[in-house]
Amino acid sequence: MMSYVSCRRIRIGDDARIREQVSVAGPELPESSFELGSRTVILQRTSINPTKPVTIGDDSGIGGHCLIFTHGAWLNALHGYPVTYKSVTIGRSVWLPWRVFVMPGAEIGDGSVIGANSLVNGTIPPMSLAAGSPAKVLRTAPDFPRAMTDERRRRIVDDILGEFERMVADHGIDVVHEGPDRTFRRDGSNFRLRRVLSEDRPGGIENGDTVLSEVALTEQEKQSYRRSGAYWLDVDAGTRSEGGSALTEELALFLGRYGIRLARE
Repeated sequence: MMSYVSCRRIRIGDDARIREQVSVAGPELPESSFELGSRTVILQRTSINPTKPVTIGDDSGIGGHCLIFTHGAWLNALHGYPVTYKSVTIGRSVWLPWRVFVMPGAEIGDGSVIGANSLVNGTIPPMSLAAGSPAKVLRTAPDFPRAMTDERRRRIVDDILGEFERMVADHGIDVVHEGPDRTFRRDGSNFRLRRVLSEDRPGGIENGDTVLSEVALTEQEKQSYRRSGAYWLDVDAGTRSEGGSALTEELALFLGRYGIRLARE
């Protein structure tokens, strides 16, 4: 099933996705625009009206059956009925899980989550959990999202890698552990994953290796990987190499299942 995007000005960022049966359209004005950030996803059967500008930031998720409107008009304004035309701004790393109605003039701050079946008709501050009709803030920073320790982050990555290995094994791929590193073997080809857990970097990074780093890589390190033909996924800084091996791409997609999206460099 096809989706439809029609607007005076359209900007869609890198690795953004619009699923099936999504409609982005409406009456146009000179300022009508639709901006979708990088790595942002809009799921099926969502309808967006960009008569006034609609801006959705990077790394956000718009769930299925959501409604985002910049105008509200039907009954006669001369009879006293309201007519509203206002832009909508949804920040970076925002999640609208399912069936969220965003009204004209709404603003949702970076890092916020809106509960399913909610109606947003005002401003939701950054780093907040809001729900209801109209949506009210239930929790906000520093209580939302919860604070993370290095140990907890490491356990989460351990669990993700365990699930990734279970998935690839189901597809006939052998996994060999070598300390924190792993080698994935398929049809006579080897793909090596080098894991960086601390400031002590592993040596011997070779052509075709994928480096999974849990501490931010320096620009010098990334340049070194480029020269050696290696790839990287930096889950601390939220970046990755522009290209990648089959392992790099599959693991990057799998990390996305846990909300870990990485900007290509």
